[in-house]
Amino acid sequence: MEIDESDRVSGVVPDFLAEISKTTGCQFVYEVMPRIRALRMFEAGKIDIIAASKIDKRDAVADYINVISEQPSLILLKDHPDAATPLDALMQGKLQVNVVRGFDIGPEYRALLAQLKQKNKLEDVLDTDIIARKMLEKRCDATVVGASTFAKSVERFHLESKLQAVPIETIPVINSGFYLSKTSMQEKDRFFLSAELNAKLKTGKFKEIFMKRVKGMNDLYHAVVFENGTKN
Repeated sequence: MEIDESDRVSGVVPDFLAEISKTTGCQFVYEVMPRIRALRMFEAGKIDIIAASKIDKRDAVADYINVISEQPSLILLKDHPDAATPLDALMQGKLQVNVVRGFDIGPEYRALLAQLKQKNKLEDVLDTDIIARKMLEKRCDATVVGASTFAKSVERFHLESKLQAVPIETIPVINSGFYLSKTSMQEKDRFFLSAELNAKLKTGKFKEIFMKRVKGMNDLYHAVVFENGTKN
């Protein structure tokens, strides 16, 4: 999702949910806030729906619908002196890494961030646009993320030809999609909306919207797999 200066929300997720609105009459209201606060509010049962990666603590409080699966990658500048051996450079503390505050893709990811923080090679920031801008300005070397999450920022800052993506196989595949709260939503509404979301996913509507929105698809995104709905 993208947010402009007037707090208007646009992007792949709003476009997809607009298709759900057409067939169901459901109206989706977007509240703009920092990502980490949104995740905490959702886990506390104060938000109905969120787009996020699949992790156990969210599974405990919400129904999950899978949309995208992909291998997390080290995305770095091609012209970095250590670009030929990027994973070694990462572990040796030769890369200045930025990640988005509040992103959590499991224990292996958190362990990696702890190692980078210990080496004083990690900074967390508010969103992927900040990371892309800093990479363009050579103020950070790399990020660790699913490439689809970084796609729009890469395009916005014209970084497609300047970056390479190296899969980090020690971090399990990320499953990302929609969570529907078991606390804030009535069961009948949750089941109804889940069925509609899955039906639209099976038609390939999300992939269609994604491909239109992210026109600069290249080798950065080769590992993205579009799913057809609920996986668990």
